[in-house]
Amino acid sequence: RELCDMASVRITTPTSHRAFFLTVIYFVCNVAISSHGFSHSHIGPRSRPTHFRSRPRENIGNYDILSTEKNSPPSSPRSNSNLNSVLSSSKTALQSAIIPTSISSIASVVPPIDLLRTTLGLLLARKLSSSGLRKRSLSRSGAISAFLVSSLSLSTSFRNGITLFAFYWTGSKLTRVGSSIKGKLEEGHVEGGERGWQQVLACSAIAVGCAVVRKFALGVPDGPLGSGFAIGAAGTASAAGNLLADRLTLAYVAFFACCAGDTWASELGILAKSHPRLIVRPWKVVPPGTNGGISGVGLGASAAGGVAMGLLHGVFVPGGMASLFSSIGGAGRAAACTATAVSKSAFRREIALLTLVGFLGGLGGSLLDSLLGATVQATYYDNEQNKIVKRPGPNVNRVGGWSFLSNEMVNVMSTAMTALAAALLARPILNLI
Repeated sequence: RELCDMASVRITTPTSHRAFFLTVIYFVCNVAISSHGFSHSHIGPRSRPTHFRSRPRENIGNYDILSTEKNSPPSSPRSNSNLNSVLSSSKTALQSAIIPTSISSIASVVPPIDLLRTTLGLLLARKLSSSGLRKRSLSRSGAISAFLVSSLSLSTSFRNGITLFAFYWTGSKLTRVGSSIKGKLEEGHVEGGERGWQQVLACSAIAVGCAVVRKFALGVPDGPLGSGFAIGAAGTASAAGNLLADRLTLAYVAFFACCAGDTWASELGILAKSHPRLIVRPWKVVPPGTNGGISGVGLGASAAGGVAMGLLHGVFVPGGMASLFSSIGGAGRAAACTATAVSKSAFRREIALLTLVGFLGGLGGSLLDSLLGATVQATYYDNEQNKIVKRPGPNVNRVGGWSFLSNEMVNVMSTAMTALAAALLARPILNLI
């Protein structure tokens, strides 16, 4: 009865606290009903505790009661019925109050589109990580890391998730191209790649951090570059906040352009018929797979990978597709598309700018990665196996670089510097078109 009185009192605390308070009371009623064994159609113990004696059942009217003491009288059907009625009615009332309160409180804090996108992100991230683990393109730790970063990226915006998924998917597919040839040229090559958590985070953590800062720290929804989407606390447009949001978007695109450019170049350049040349000494021919080696095929693949990332990110800008279909269909469909669409000129500008950033990030980032690989990352060649190996040993020569950084750290440095350069050059980039 006290629970019912508490539930009926008007609660002046915030909505989220009220929902929590009602939920607690609701579950207390559930526990009370379950522990006493009451239901709408049957009053009697549902489970028999170990300390109860097994006693013969006594039928009292329509009720079935288990006596726990030899001389103790059975409970009154009327008292049990009253208690059952009180608890059941309280449970029903609280259930009807909790559901709309919880939904309204969640909807007031999390927009439905964000909730939908986050749910979709969790489902797709689970499918991506489990598929990568099954196909051996990800190790167990890599699958867990991929699930975390991909679900978090898609929770910030649809196109952030699409860009990340595109990078992982293309990298996984290209790793399988010429797998038998790559196994003869590089030590430890596994069909599918089988990337661990270090490689996954090295090729995603910084970009996902930029997306999270824009979405949750700045509170800026995704939108076209320079569109004035940043809204301050007082509801006025903030030019400084908008520029910072654009810097983070450019850094995100440049980061994955660099990652894709390096991955595409590594997976396709090693298959080139001509031997690569060392970037710091272009006249020196080096074995395929050498860190810091470049070739025409590799450079072309770098540019293509960067362009693909920038183009995808530009095409899937919120409201971009709606601008293409605003003039198609009936008046109702056109009005709905126009309400959510950006202008066609803004859509074309977004695609052009991000494609350019992708091209520069892919090609420039790959060259930077090669420069670091040729100087601060050692490359060893086994003369007996005629392949690149990871560690020095008998009949193994160092053909380039010095052993200061691992491959993962080289990736982190090159992608971070590429993303930083794109962020710092945001003003001249935005003024190009």
